[in-house]
Amino acid sequence: MGKQIAKAKDKWISDKLGSMNLEQKVGQLMVFGFAGPVITPDVVEIIKKYHVGGLRISQFLRMLTLYNDIKPGEEPDPKTLESLVAPSGLNRDFAFVMPTTVATASEYAATLNTLRSMAFENNDGIPLHYTVDMEGSGSDDLLGGQRLFPHPMGIAATRDPQMGYKTGLAIALQATAVGANMIHSPLLDVNTNPKNPEVGSRAYSDNAEDVIKFASKTLKGLLEGGLIATGKHFPGRGESAADAHFGLPLVDLDYNTLMDVHIAPYKALIKQGLPAIMSAHSIYPALGDSERPASLSRRILVDFLRGELGFKGVITTDNMMMGGILKNYEMSEAIVEALIAGNDLILTRDESPIRIKILNKVKDAVKSGRLKEKEVDQKIQRILAMRWDMGIAKNGGLVNVKNASKITEHKAIIKTAVKAAQKSVILLRDNEKLLPIKPKQRILLVEQIFPSQLAQNNMYSHPGLLWEEMCRHSSNVMSVEIHNLPTERDRARVDRRIKDNDFDMIVTTNYYYHKAAAAIGDIVRKLMATGKPVVVMTNTPYEFGAEKDFPTVLVCFNPGGRENMAAVADILYGKLKPTAKVPVSLG
Repeated sequence: MGKQIAKAKDKWISDKLGSMNLEQKVGQLMVFGFAGPVITPDVVEIIKKYHVGGLRISQFLRMLTLYNDIKPGEEPDPKTLESLVAPSGLNRDFAFVMPTTVATASEYAATLNTLRSMAFENNDGIPLHYTVDMEGSGSDDLLGGQRLFPHPMGIAATRDPQMGYKTGLAIALQATAVGANMIHSPLLDVNTNPKNPEVGSRAYSDNAEDVIKFASKTLKGLLEGGLIATGKHFPGRGESAADAHFGLPLVDLDYNTLMDVHIAPYKALIKQGLPAIMSAHSIYPALGDSERPASLSRRILVDFLRGELGFKGVITTDNMMMGGILKNYEMSEAIVEALIAGNDLILTRDESPIRIKILNKVKDAVKSGRLKEKEVDQKIQRILAMRWDMGIAKNGGLVNVKNASKITEHKAIIKTAVKAAQKSVILLRDNEKLLPIKPKQRILLVEQIFPSQLAQNNMYSHPGLLWEEMCRHSSNVMSVEIHNLPTERDRARVDRRIKDNDFDMIVTTNYYYHKAAAAIGDIVRKLMATGKPVVVMTNTPYEFGAEKDFPTVLVCFNPGGRENMAAVADILYGKLKPTAKVPVSLG
């Protein structure tokens, strides 16, 4: 039976590749963004006319352009402006991107089925695949009411590797029910630099053995749940002191350290059958290329990853609209370079007309011989093999729409969400012995709106979630809700409540979101200056959110999930004893 299946797979790959013209081949190399649940003419055009092979799906935003990866408060630099293409023609031209249109999981699955059928019917039975990111915390591509789980560091904080398997399986079952096929996890970075602004709690640990231990279990759960898993960011971004969203980091470690620490998780998971790897927008001189990021380095991807490490799966880029690329390269040129370097799939979430420029640029590179068509064919063979393994070859990947919403209420998934939350919240310190809070104490809560709360905005996750959960324990909780990046009006509202002085204690959030650097340490200090006891709840154990002079700190690794906020409230009021331990050195 095994030989027959392998033979059928090989024939399907050969037949599909043999039927493709150059335009179809180029389209199959691309994973473009599709934000929100509304089908617009431009996404139809991308599928029907340009034969795109994959979409990175998300309900976090209504649309995505390179402006989403510009650091808040900054304007694009001259090099980045070369990649900026204004909407035209059929391209969506929305006035704003938040809040998104809210769809249930079943409604979203119906949208994805429609696009799938469109691709299957108009592209000679070549299936369209969907990719997601579900790391936890602010890195969740919301799919319609699914339960949210802690960041990898929260999973490691449980000290139970089996929690990695259970959460990986739960994530996969929810995602595949909607129609997702591939996930950009597990994150294999070993966060050896406590000042790393981008990785932080997205990593399991600062210890390679612990990363391997938890990532291996997560990989098992994701695969069993039906998702193609992607290890990232190769060859490791844990030592970086810069954020690749905003610039091009240099990871200047010696070869032995890279191999023994940062590349060790890749070696281990490749042996376990890791099907895909994401290349990093960072430079690694010790691997023989001191000029190009790994994502554009043939020495690193072909000679080292495929040659020395023996990886035979699919290599995808990280998002090509990140600052690490655009501040140094025009986007379409960088994408040609990425394909020449050895990437199979190009991730470009930008939904502007730059997509057409990219497709034409790659097509011209093949025609000129700069990008060899033989290598393009090899890339497509690996991509088609991956799609066969996804199980989407026969019907294009259509799912049962009714099951999409039902799965989020599955008892095992709910139980996993509750246990993961309860076992991952860390009481980092309580120097002044403020906890537990007594129900009769009057509490002023200063609560930021976490990004995924605003994007999901349903009864499972919405702004004011911590207030709601604290009110289960006490009727003496007053709340000031502020934006994740507080406005001047927000600050004035906080000042007004401080002046009222009708509270005994303050509980405040201090969320760190690596793309927005949103921690509100200045507001926390203003609250501390009142002389009233202050409890800080953050989403990272590092100083980005848990500064050393904050005397009482709780760490919750996904403020967007109700179960996580419920666990925080239970700990605050003494109904739950925290058992999680910090799995890293805080420096």
